[in-house]
Amino acid sequence: MGSWNAFFTGQLTAASAFAGLLFVSLSVNQARILEAGRLADRGLEALMILLLVVVAASVALIPGQPVRLVGGEIGGAGLFTLCVGLRLQSLYMPPTEARYRRRAARLTWMNRAAVGAIGSGGLLLAATGDLRSLYIVPPGMLLSFLCAGISAWIMLIEINR
Repeated sequence: MGSWNAFFTGQLTAASAFAGLLFVSLSVNQARILEAGRLADRGLEALMILLLVVVAASVALIPGQPVRLVGGEIGGAGLFTLCVGLRLQSLYMPPTEARYRRRAARLTWMNRAAVGAIGSGGLLLAATGDLRSLYIVPPGMLLSFLCAGISAWIMLIEINR
């Protein structure tokens, strides 16, 4: 795992910064977000995705762990996040206004793809023990940042339009 340390350290730092941005956007417009129905669930989903990156990067940095265990931890965290995300999506998508539904659906699929890539990379690593399995994880982490950024923008700017 040593060759991956710099990558996971960078991802841990970036995910923490994005989580801070998301918290700011949620707190600045808290009343407005709560008035908007299930919009807070979208914020929680974005936070969960960022926490997945934090967890995946953190467990990958724990020294001396067997590679398959790291994969199982990342895969398990990915499955948990996917289940929570699907539940949140089932709550906030039905009441979404028709004019926003297409964009919201696109973001839900991007969220699923991000979580799926991270979780799949972890599960593949757990199954094979081959570190090349981790190459599936970076696109998911990078997509997570894009999704969280979009969600933060919605909660900070778009909600006030």
